[in-house]
Amino acid sequence: MRIIRAQSESGFTMVATMIGTTVIAALALVTVTAVRGDLGQTGYDLSSKRAYEAARAGVSDYAFHLYADNLYWAKCTNVEGTSPVNQKGSTAKRRKVPGDTNAEYAIELIPATGQSTCNPSNPSTSMLEASGSLPGSFRIRATGFSGKAKASIVATFKRPSFLDFMYFTQLETSDPVSYGYDNPSEELTGAYEQCELTYEAGRYKKAIPGTGGDDYCNTISFITNDDIDGPLHTNDALAICGYPDLGRTTLDKIEMGAKSPGWYKSCSNSEPVFKGTPIPSAPVLKPPPTNSKLSEVALPQFRFTGQVKICLSNANMTVGTGSSSCPSNLYSGATPSNGVVYVANGVCSEAYDPFTVTYPSTSGCGNAYVRNTTSSGTYSSELTIAAENDIIISGNLNRSSNGILGLIAINFVRVYHPCSSGTNGSGSLGNPSIDAAIMSLEHSFIVDEYNCGNALGNLSVEGAIAQKFRGPVGTHNGGGASTGYSKNYVYDDRLLYLEPPYFIEPTGYSWVIGRETTD
Repeated sequence: MRIIRAQSESGFTMVATMIGTTVIAALALVTVTAVRGDLGQTGYDLSSKRAYEAARAGVSDYAFHLYADNLYWAKCTNVEGTSPVNQKGSTAKRRKVPGDTNAEYAIELIPATGQSTCNPSNPSTSMLEASGSLPGSFRIRATGFSGKAKASIVATFKRPSFLDFMYFTQLETSDPVSYGYDNPSEELTGAYEQCELTYEAGRYKKAIPGTGGDDYCNTISFITNDDIDGPLHTNDALAICGYPDLGRTTLDKIEMGAKSPGWYKSCSNSEPVFKGTPIPSAPVLKPPPTNSKLSEVALPQFRFTGQVKICLSNANMTVGTGSSSCPSNLYSGATPSNGVVYVANGVCSEAYDPFTVTYPSTSGCGNAYVRNTTSSGTYSSELTIAAENDIIISGNLNRSSNGILGLIAINFVRVYHPCSSGTNGSGSLGNPSIDAAIMSLEHSFIVDEYNCGNALGNLSVEGAIAQKFRGPVGTHNGGGASTGYSKNYVYDDRLLYLEPPYFIEPTGYSWVIGRETTD
């Protein structure tokens, strides 16, 4: 049995570059001299506030029913009971605001662009936007009334996405493959059994089966130097050691699956600094166990079996096998018209161990080596590369123009790093730059041989990272990396409204509000 522990993920910083929307309200200054006029103005102001709060109650009403029934939107106005839901242009059906007899609200369904009304016989076409900044979304208008005042809010509902968050994990512990157990082994099997439990389900309440009571699942904490400058979601509880900053403003959701407060102290004198809005007991976002649906979406010529190497250059790519960096014996030309490449398993019996990595020139496993054709090159396509086994990032992946890239592996998304006898091998990446939305369905985003060799600088990712377990990318001593990389993770704010083609969505989703505007 061989055990190598990843050190604390100190210095974990993710810098959000989301462009905030500034709303400037013009206030009319009215000079009145009569006491009666003052009273009239004050009364109207109160009615205006009541109308606005009534409109917000209308949005909450619709959201409540939609959460209870995902297909509530598809029924149009044919909903059960006395309802305030109307077709666009009508506010005839209204509802009193609970606790306020002076205010009421109505809800209008805003049809999709080019449609005139919500049609329950064809709800998808009549309500869901086919294009634009939020394809697949739909809108309602809630109008509040109080006295002579009224106010309206347009709410856009969208499906939740893993890419709504710059940081997403299912489990706040490290992947058992990084514990150093032999693969396969009784200890590794026990680690998966125990460490796939959440904190609340008792992950740390007993030792890992098969270890003789000596080993427990790793605790990875957010510490004082850690910053999450943007939205976050974990299905687990956050371990806090110190005073990390979570979120940037109150608009950033800090969603935690655990019950209130959603976090726990992993050392004394600890408390998170919530700059974002903490949301404990957040709904669990669960990815599907496989990306096989993308194999059906990929056009026949872009379905490959066994290990391939993919090199991107502007709107073109090469695909091939062999020892060269960018072989083209399988394909050379434009990226697929629907933006999907799928690499399936053939005969695959290799078990990944991050401490004994080899890079065979051929393999039956569905691995995709991905890079730009040259270290200074860029891609400009909208593309999703999915692998039934692993994706190995073997060089820089930088974009130009409106290029957007998704990397989805069932197992690992790995950074190429050959290392032997404590020395970085040929082809090791110094300060690699990756512009991509990264997703590991069953494991982690990880650096091969992360505990070996001298530090290689910063691992810069502009995009988003979603993973089941937190994967190590280096070991750290004090302020910087002693092996592997320090992190420089930046959120790509375009992911709020633009996703790589056919990017995987949570299963059993409920609708969420993607945008609210006053009308």
